[in-house]
Amino acid sequence: MQDLEPVSRLIVQSAALLLLSDSFLRACLLCLRAAKPECEEAPEPTSSRGCAILIAAHDEAGTIGPTVAALKEHLGEWPGSSVWVVADRCSDKTAVEAAIAGAQVAERSEGRLGKCAVIAWWLPKHEAEWRSRDAVLILDADSRLMKGSLRALRNAMASGGDDLAAVQAFVAPDADASTGRLAGWSEVLMQRIDDEARKRCGWPVPLRGTGMAFRGEVLAAIAPRLHTLAEDLELDVLLASQKKRVEFVSQAVVLDPKPQQSSGASRQRARWFQGQLQVLRDYPREIVAALIGGGFGAWFLLPLLLLRPKVLFIGLRALLLLISILIPSLFWIALAGLAMDAAYYLGAAAIVDNPRRYLFDLLSTPRYVAMWLYSFAIAMIRRGKQGQRIWLRAGR
Repeated sequence: MQDLEPVSRLIVQSAALLLLSDSFLRACLLCLRAAKPECEEAPEPTSSRGCAILIAAHDEAGTIGPTVAALKEHLGEWPGSSVWVVADRCSDKTAVEAAIAGAQVAERSEGRLGKCAVIAWWLPKHEAEWRSRDAVLILDADSRLMKGSLRALRNAMASGGDDLAAVQAFVAPDADASTGRLAGWSEVLMQRIDDEARKRCGWPVPLRGTGMAFRGEVLAAIAPRLHTLAEDLELDVLLASQKKRVEFVSQAVVLDPKPQQSSGASRQRARWFQGQLQVLRDYPREIVAALIGGGFGAWFLLPLLLLRPKVLFIGLRALLLLISILIPSLFWIALAGLAMDAAYYLGAAAIVDNPRRYLFDLLSTPRYVAMWLYSFAIAMIRRGKQGQRIWLRAGR
């Protein structure tokens, strides 16, 4: 037994250092954001072919009409653009409502379930449509674009280099309940700190399920491979393994409504948990290839996406402090991680738009932790039953 003690200590210390890596990478991004100057806004292009705005909708009557109508008000910002709605196995008036509002409608009645399958189905059937455009913009059925967003996406897409595969708008969570707001703050920090730092360093940023504008040929090449419940993470891994870049466009803003009830938010996160496990299982070669060939950009992207949720890792670091009573060597590792976590979240108060509300909502953290644990339980119980409910929207 004494011979095994050094081995067990080494295993525990290695796990503790892995937990520390999440805090360290985020602390580095916080420092990089402060040290690097802001990037200049992309110049206005001289010509435009427009974009195809693609919305996959399942039983969204009552929602899709106002969404299409709101989008059409902004189409002049990217001349030549059009709105497409794919009514996927709808039992209501989604298709009719979208058409009345002014969208072009494609109806789908068979094939795999889910947004990924819808995108892969639409691309070959309407190849002439996306090949004649500058980009394909993916939105959710309840997404709203802020004024000027299409113009900003157009400019960024036109000025991108050969390695630019897509641009990602800032996704602004829209929630009234405290739990939804706290989940939203997490997304805001990941964009305002992490993604902004990556942008200033010229590194790729993660995709967020909505507000994603792709070069059509890039999306058409990888869409048939998409099959998990976390299509944004799946796309991140595939693009990173191909050394393709995704650029953050903070001037483009997509409003993303969040579930008002904790149960809805928990189901949404359970879906992403399941998808995360699927990506880890199905794409180990791509993950390794991205980390080997992607440089600092990949190392500051994929580990932070795969070592999630953050709140779970913060809890584990707190647990390490208790374990350090028995294993003193863990004390400083755990304390360093928690100190960097505190610096990250408190430093964010100087960046967010409403610091008072942000700091007040942090008091709801225990409830948020409980929601995540419930989400994890749902994900574990429902593994293997993913086909039963795949149409939850893509919020992280």
